[in-house]
Amino acid sequence: MADELDQLVRRVDEDRWLASRFAPEQVRARLIALYALNYEIARTAESVSEPGLGAIRLEWWREGLEEVADGATPRQQPALSELGRKIKDPLHAKLLQALIGARHKDFEPQPFASWDDLDAYVDDTAGVLLEVCIEQCGAPRGAPEAFVTAAGRAWGYTGLLRAAEHWKGRGRSTLPTGATREEMLKRARGYHAEARRLASGLPSEVFPAIGYLALTPGYLRRMVAGRIDYPLLLRQARTVAASATGAL
Repeated sequence: MADELDQLVRRVDEDRWLASRFAPEQVRARLIALYALNYEIARTAESVSEPGLGAIRLEWWREGLEEVADGATPRQQPALSELGRKIKDPLHAKLLQALIGARHKDFEPQPFASWDDLDAYVDDTAGVLLEVCIEQCGAPRGAPEAFVTAAGRAWGYTGLLRAAEHWKGRGRSTLPTGATREEMLKRARGYHAEARRLASGLPSEVFPAIGYLALTPGYLRRMVAGRIDYPLLLRQARTVAASATGAL
């Protein structure tokens, strides 16, 4: 099962998968379980178009995470089962509930009302996942809030920009009401710069949980040039360089 989840994450979340290669085996397995779970929850709106059915599906995930937090036998779903085996801290399973609450927004037809509204969504998706993964790398409990916020928003904005055409096809916008793409690009750059500065104070063992953030500037530059591609070889080289220098 672990190998299957690793292959899944490599296919659907290659940037996080690349950074996870720098982790010891046991830590890597925990990260992969979390990334697989994140993918399964995030794709709810892709597999279910009806909001009512989506709410039912998300409730199923909420109950599954609650069972993991309570130490019950995990449900027979690969990501949940692996999470139950690898993640023993009930607090982390409870933190992941925020992912589910945020994903209800994926079924709302109207755009985000404001930057504050969008930031709350990004904080509860990319930010929460980042926080939990940092602690899985052995960092002291309570990942630095300022770093988690800046890094989660930098990566979250970048992901939304990359997915803009996909969201448009579903009749949604990734931008808050009245905002522009240029504003989101600027905010992503600013948050990345802040995360890069704050990362210098983090222990080196957390790199497997944060290393993919080094790819943010490359993605943003390509989007400004009208491209969303970022060749794997270049991403690999950038991740290795970030690991060697510690600079995101």
